Amino acid sequence: DASLEGLDQIAEDAEKILGASRHLLSLISDILDLSKIEAGKIELNHESFPLEDLCHELHITLAPLIAERGNTLHLDFKEAQGLVTSDRLRLQQILLNLLSNANKFTEQGTIDFFVQRNEEDHTVSFLIKDSGVGIARERLEAIFDPFVQEDGSTTRRFGGTGLGLAISKKLALMLGGDITVDSTPGQGSSFTV
Repeated sequence: DASLEGLDQIAEDAEKILGASRHLLSLISDILDLSKIEAGKIELNHESFPLEDLCHELHITLAPLIAERGNTLHLDFKEAQGLVTSDRLRLQQILLNLLSNANKFTEQGTIDFFVQRNEEDHTVSFLIKDSGVGIARERLEAIFDPFVQEDGSTTRRFGGTGLGLAISKKLALMLGGDITVDSTPGQGSSFTV
């Protein structure tokens, strides 16, 4: 309303307050999720669902954000056909976090999202690869610890709480999977779920 009434300074201040409140809400939500996981209070709801639908939902959600940073998203869902059994909400949370991170740490670059099925052991793997800033080899394991990012300058430059990867890793383990990472500073990162 302030901007409609020509009160530009009030509108600008209100936007800052709104942005800060969204950040705090996200932080609280992440802390609650992590607390529930560590206390063993998260219930998984396994169901069978079309994997391709989940992949398309992720694409629709992220496409505008990816374009906003000048990035290009390459998708390969050929092997996403058919049903998969997992906790859809938690799997979506993991993939959304990894794709969002790939976008956040990449500018004017590419993000690849591949789905692969292994019919022998009835598993599905997801590869999310970016051409962003990358992570130093000695920091690769630490990035899955709560409140840790690549280094202090990463937090200042890109924001975030350092909880997304910790939560995603714990959820992946709860779902019977894992998350692995490979990265080269200045060339990008590759996460496999």
